[in-house]
Amino acid sequence: MQDKVKDMTSEIANKNLFPVHVLPATFRNLVKGLNESLKFPIDYTGTAILVAIATAIGTTAKVKVKDKWYEFASLFTCIIGNAGANKTHPISTVFKALKAIDKETHDVFVKKYKEYETYQKTPARERQIMVPVPEPILTKLILSNYTPEALSKRLNDNPRGCTVLTDELASFFEGMNNYSKADNSSYYLSFWSNQATTIDRVSKPVPLLINTPFLSIIGGLQPRMLSKVFHSRKLDSGFFQRFLFAFPQEMKKEPINDNVLDAKIYEEYSNFITNYIKDTTGKTKTRELGWTKGAKDYFYDWQTKNCVLVNENQDTIKGEIIAKFDNHFIRLSLILQMMEDPESTEIGISAVRGANALCKYYLNCAFKVLAKIQNPLNHLNQLPDNKKHFYNELPDKFTTAEAIELGETFDFQERRLKTFLNDHLLFRKIKHGNYEKKIKS
Repeated sequence: MQDKVKDMTSEIANKNLFPVHVLPATFRNLVKGLNESLKFPIDYTGTAILVAIATAIGTTAKVKVKDKWYEFASLFTCIIGNAGANKTHPISTVFKALKAIDKETHDVFVKKYKEYETYQKTPARERQIMVPVPEPILTKLILSNYTPEALSKRLNDNPRGCTVLTDELASFFEGMNNYSKADNSSYYLSFWSNQATTIDRVSKPVPLLINTPFLSIIGGLQPRMLSKVFHSRKLDSGFFQRFLFAFPQEMKKEPINDNVLDAKIYEEYSNFITNYIKDTTGKTKTRELGWTKGAKDYFYDWQTKNCVLVNENQDTIKGEIIAKFDNHFIRLSLILQMMEDPESTEIGISAVRGANALCKYYLNCAFKVLAKIQNPLNHLNQLPDNKKHFYNELPDKFTTAEAIELGETFDFQERRLKTFLNDHLLFRKIKHGNYEKKIKS
């Protein structure tokens, strides 16, 4: 049996397959069942399940890494596949149980809000003899279409936290800055870190204080959109570095078959979600998990090796990605432990071993994504036409003055042009005022 596990682990490492074997039986059976019946890619369903469980956990549990360092289970994830690769259906199927909870909550809210409106319309003299009806608060687990201000309110109204679920992450990123001229990446980075956040608005005399924001993200993206979505500003802000990517080796559209998912498999999964949320609703105190000695030793050994990788890749995007896997490892350990036993008080050895396998998979996927993003030709093709034409007209080697002169024919403002010359994927600075194109004419 041990030899079979070793062979499986070796195959996963070599082919970078999603390590479905680390998921407890309830969840592993669902991943395999949906793959066999509906051809849902294992990478997509497995990732969606991790985010769904993270959503259910929310702020009800956290890991004490050491004094002053705690981690919650929030995850920023992206599943990558071509059109027709079945990205949307695994997410919608896995999140069906959570959406059902939101539907029940919404129906109760609508009823209470109608009662509130009726009370507010009642003349003041009559209200004096009535039992006051407070304005109800809507708590949501899933968000799909919202403004930044609405997101803040949802996180404030639901201390457990929320998950952004979107079919296309490209649309999500486009919408991030629809309500502001500034890049709102930092807005989400503080949520990823679960840092206390104050939201000040001129129209609101009392700012929102979100003491422990909990936000997860999951959505799909086509490979050709990677360079456009994760452009240089997103790389510089650290937003990209916080994502876990599910990027299968093969992304083929599969033909249908007559296989049927055993209803008991989905029911068992759905019951886990429903029961966990039901059992923890109303509990304001966050459960704090420690480590078994074996799990702690395992994590410390893993983290020591991760430090070596970070140090070997200093001052690079790759190094920044690796550094975030300290957080990912702990968060994935928490999720796996709760999947194994929702009443756990400690992270056990099977959870950290599973987190190790998941980290290997997601790290390899991140490097695969980075290679595509940092491909100069892919990057150039994502630029607006005027920038592409300008780039193609530049000589292979040129001075800043020559670039400015050429830029005038393209209505390229000098300030913007100099910023463009700092694009390290397209230009190499030879010396002060002298540049070389990385894609030769």
